[in-house]
Amino acid sequence: MVVVGSSRETTEAETAGGAGARTPADRRRARAERARGPLGRLFRYAGLSIGALLGWSFGGFFAARPELVAVTQFFLASVLAALGFLVTPYLLFDLSDAIWARLRALTVDALIAGGIGAFAGGVFGLLLAWPLALLPRPAGQLIPPTVALLAMLVGAALVSSRRRELMEVMGLRSQRPGLALVLDTSALIDGRIGEFVRLAVPDAQLLVPEEVLRELHRLAEHSDPPRRARGRRGLELLRRLREEVGSQFVVVPARVPETEADDAVVACCRECAGRLVTCDQRLADVARVQGLVVWNPHQLAEALRSPVYVGDRFVLHLSGPGREPGQAIGYLDDGTLVVVEEARSRIGQDVPVEVTRILRTPAGRLVFAQLVAQSEP
Repeated sequence: MVVVGSSRETTEAETAGGAGARTPADRRRARAERARGPLGRLFRYAGLSIGALLGWSFGGFFAARPELVAVTQFFLASVLAALGFLVTPYLLFDLSDAIWARLRALTVDALIAGGIGAFAGGVFGLLLAWPLALLPRPAGQLIPPTVALLAMLVGAALVSSRRRELMEVMGLRSQRPGLALVLDTSALIDGRIGEFVRLAVPDAQLLVPEEVLRELHRLAEHSDPPRRARGRRGLELLRRLREEVGSQFVVVPARVPETEADDAVVACCRECAGRLVTCDQRLADVARVQGLVVWNPHQLAEALRSPVYVGDRFVLHLSGPGREPGQAIGYLDDGTLVVVEEARSRIGQDVPVEVTRILRTPAGRLVFAQLVAQSEP
């Protein structure tokens, strides 16, 4: 993880996010330029050589008749050499990027658990490799190291998934923060999460995947003025949060291969056991299905509003017409919309009303009321 603790570092991270908001054609062009570089050429010739050796070594096993062994070896060596020359730099660069991104996101407890799991898996793999080495060639040469490597990977993944329990058994404390909030693009554009963090959870760690930064940069540079304003509002909120919480503001490096912002925030929540903060109801439903805890600013604001019940009476200022004929609308002090039936002629006045029903929607509550005659108590 890259901790954004200063103005310069934040600017660099946002610039990287903006640079990362490239089209697929730009990404393909960048990959091709890396493959044409000195290291890419080295990988190409290494892939060519390895492909040719493998093709020549195994070509004899695929020959239909003994006299076709040389032809089959030459053909298979040519095909694998060409394939290695073309794809080796892309495969190695993508693999190294993925490994580096994962290593940057690892914590101390994950490294300890992964090392223990890899060691245990390697010991188990060696025990399996010993009888497998008795198989005839080439199986006896290829299968044992493959099994040992797979056992190490499985052991590391298995123990890492239970690292919290392992840290408790070993008497060590997990390095993860007590509360981590993963911020989605919609929550940053909404803006209310800033006040909530300042007042309710000032000690929480704020995690923002780099994919979210890229999405905000794309919105901030959009040709549509409303979208551009929303993107800039989200970036401005990020700047204020970074200044207020300091090192608790963390930009999570982008994943390799690249993913959408929604997939990135869900994956980040799973890895850090954090809470997803989003105003996107569809994303919230997907996250809850996967067992994640979701905080919706709309629902948080709704829970903090003053309660209103059917039968309550109060004086309301009617500010405008409603959607249906005869309706007028007004607002409570907390911003709740109140629809008053048969009151359009009283727009602009303060009138006594009585609540008849309350409708709750994903965007909040909607109160319906009717006029109260002046003679009624």
